[in-house]
Amino acid sequence: MGIFKSIKLYYKRKEIIKNQSDQSIPNFNTYNSSNKTIVFFNLSMPSPDQDSGSNRLKEIILFFKSKGYNCIICSNNTARTNKDVGDFSDLGVIVYVETNQYRTYFDFLKTISKVDFVWYYGARAFDYNFKKISRIFPESKSVFDMTDIHFLRYKRAIEIDPKRISLRKNYKKFLFIETKLAQNVDFVITVSDFEKEIMTKYIDNSKLITLSNIHYQKSTIDEVLPFDDREDILFIGSQHEPNIDAIYYLHNDIMPIVWQKDATIKVNIIGNVRERITDIVDPRFIFHGYVPDIEPFFISNKLMVAPLRYGAGVKGKIGQAFEYYLPVVTSPVGAEGMKLIHEKNALIYNDKEEFASGIIELYNNKKLWLELQQNSEESLKPFSIQVLETVFSRFDVL
Repeated sequence: MGIFKSIKLYYKRKEIIKNQSDQSIPNFNTYNSSNKTIVFFNLSMPSPDQDSGSNRLKEIILFFKSKGYNCIICSNNTARTNKDVGDFSDLGVIVYVETNQYRTYFDFLKTISKVDFVWYYGARAFDYNFKKISRIFPESKSVFDMTDIHFLRYKRAIEIDPKRISLRKNYKKFLFIETKLAQNVDFVITVSDFEKEIMTKYIDNSKLITLSNIHYQKSTIDEVLPFDDREDILFIGSQHEPNIDAIYYLHNDIMPIVWQKDATIKVNIIGNVRERITDIVDPRFIFHGYVPDIEPFFISNKLMVAPLRYGAGVKGKIGQAFEYYLPVVTSPVGAEGMKLIHEKNALIYNDKEEFASGIIELYNNKKLWLELQQNSEESLKPFSIQVLETVFSRFDVL
């Protein structure tokens, strides 16, 4: 976006805020000073229906709300017209929005006498907010929720594309944030024990807590279509770079092998990726864009694929598949941190030929498909809501 367009949009947004009839902070009238308070910082308003990380954050927020906390979300450039503002407001969460009185959430937060916990969601939000919030609330406990290890993701990307200078710059940037700046917080949240083990090299182990994605069954096994009534395969992804790479890898390297065996199999791509991918025109690759209700895809496709070649963290798309009893073919990076066993919880392959063979096998082998489907509930056990109780009982939160 050009600088002049950015300036124009800035002033247009300010004009809208100036003239909006309601200048209040949603749900701030419910704030109770006698209750504990936690503030969640994110660069943008969480969108649970668009990415799994936001869905995880939503479950964490609702957990704290169920424990009687005043829960406040603060994000940049957030207006009352934002759909997610309305959705979180309906859940009783206090949501900062720009108003004539509070042009920034720093101004708004200075009106609150005491905050018990500040929760930084992701490295960018942590880097942007930590120093200033530490001055405003020096007595608050600070939590850095890594969401995934960013420097690990960039390190893996460099191995695939070593000539991209931007990857090296980001690697150094996030290595500093996640290993140096992070030493100043009270708690560091990792999304898997695998990533926790990596972080023990940089952060005191007493500060490290594993808190993964939150999943639960969204249907019964009887409600989804049987094997014989299903067709095609599913991929879910955002414009996140590892997802874009995975789509190209799937189209250019894996599916040509699959199509040699069965040229009728189609790939359904869910997510706003089309503006990043304009050169895939095969009609068997169907780009659906953002889909408000993805349940029909989970219950009708034969399997999900997640051929991620690099990345970090726990992949929400795989957990979502298990929520709907949908078998999965993924890579070691995709399965990382999820405690999945090959041929029990999912098919896990690294090589493109093996990955393609796995798709073909699972697409046609009803016995194997049913076995993986039956194990979906077991696959989700490490990601239950009950795990939150266990995790937060470890430090003085509840």
